[in-house]
Amino acid sequence: MSPGLLFLAYGVIVIVAMYVFVYIPNKKKHRKMQELHNSIVAGDMVVTIGGVVGKVDKKEGDYLTLIIDEEKNVTMRIVLFAINQKIEN
Repeated sequence: MSPGLLFLAYGVIVIVAMYVFVYIPNKKKHRKMQELHNSIVAGDMVVTIGGVVGKVDKKEGDYLTLIIDEEKNVTMRIVLFAINQKIEN
């Protein structure tokens, strides 16, 4: 086998491996997070990427208003994409 053909074969193998091990799992993770963001409604308990836990008060487009402390009426307005997980009760 010639060195040029061997180099080309290794290049193709590396590109296919990157596609299989990087792109496909990232695509699945992105789809899962998109489903999570679409399923959030008022009353859900969520955790942000910063670790803030709160209850969703309102959803306005790409923004959420979280109630952090109901007794002291502490709220926080965040971007929807900052939600990392939803806490099931």
